[in-house]
Amino acid sequence: MTDTCIERIIIAIHLRVILFISTANMALSSHPCSIDMCERSTLVVCDCHNQHLCNDHFMEHITQSVSLPNGTNSSADLSNNTSLQKRSCFTTLNKWCRDVYYRVKCSHTEKSQQSKETGHHQQIELDQLGVNASEARQETDVITDHEHKTSRENLFPLEHPYRTIQLADKTSVSMACSEKHLLIEQKPNLCLLDRTLTVVKQIPWPYVYVNVCYSSTLGQFILVTNKDIFTLDENTMTLQECSITHINKKEWSCAACSNTALYLSPMDMSPSLYEYTLCPSIEFVKEWQLFAMCSIYESILTFSYGNERLALVIFNAHTFLNRLDLHSSTTFEILWSIPLTMLTRCCPINNDQWIVITYLKSQILHISADGKILQDYKDQPSSMNPIINAIHWDNKTIVTATIKGLNLHRLL
Repeated sequence: MTDTCIERIIIAIHLRVILFISTANMALSSHPCSIDMCERSTLVVCDCHNQHLCNDHFMEHITQSVSLPNGTNSSADLSNNTSLQKRSCFTTLNKWCRDVYYRVKCSHTEKSQQSKETGHHQQIELDQLGVNASEARQETDVITDHEHKTSRENLFPLEHPYRTIQLADKTSVSMACSEKHLLIEQKPNLCLLDRTLTVVKQIPWPYVYVNVCYSSTLGQFILVTNKDIFTLDENTMTLQECSITHINKKEWSCAACSNTALYLSPMDMSPSLYEYTLCPSIEFVKEWQLFAMCSIYESILTFSYGNERLALVIFNAHTFLNRLDLHSSTTFEILWSIPLTMLTRCCPINNDQWIVITYLKSQILHISADGKILQDYKDQPSSMNPIINAIHWDNKTIVTATIKGLNLHRLL
């Protein structure tokens, strides 16, 4: 409490102090006010003037007592003695108010001193524990920063793209990236784009369908068509066909790579995945049957790999509903499952999290590593140009493909 605040309190006390005191006295006295024609009860007895005064007449009396010493309201019919009496009355009241003022101020000073002493003792205790005030402030800043980051955990809407290009062919949505380049099909070519989305190389591509992924182990892109598999060297743009064993003459639909394996799903959308080695050559390892987890009406639409996890979009032909199942890429143990409503694509991002894109509804889900939906985002502003696919390029960059083109976004 500042001195200015205390002074404002004292001004109020000057005007109301007797009213406050008289509340107790009114029950003890029923003496009427001394002013003629006033029938109200006595509020206070003015010893200086030997008068019993009600509230209104006392306020008038004390106001006159203030003004008379300055001579501004003096009258011929008032004697000097009366002026001195009123001045004495006000002086007595003023002295009482000053006493209250100093008591309040002293109490405030004592509390401030006690607060300082308490803070000093707390500082000594912190020092004894090896934590000084600066460290305590730093810990508070860390907590505040953590809360700030938590409050900004929502990924969408994405930052406005810092680079955008138009696509000539809007039918292809399959893309993959190495550290330096992005590979995408633009009929009739395969196009290699750099970090500014500039086409740096391209080669003819005669196949109708292709699904692409990148193997960091091989340092090459892997291209999967219905019946054939190729590797592509990004430096030379040389295609090389892989001679692999076709299991039951399957036609391939989707592909993804881990550090050690290539996973393929069949075109007939049966609930199976086929695992192949990468080194020293691409060789068949095992067919993973998912019948224990899928009904006879269910099949794999698409899937993605991220940090020893396979995220599979499962379609139910009976209910026309989808779900996202996350499996271990080594044991195929199911880790969690989330129901979905429409056709979707998924891709991994930072911290083992996932993005699921339902492009027909312009809906995007941001999913945590343990299968919790962190954000269910409806991309209303982009409903006429929805995101239909996305790929995580690095910890700071995500590429989105829309109906109109490709975009580079920075991740916060």
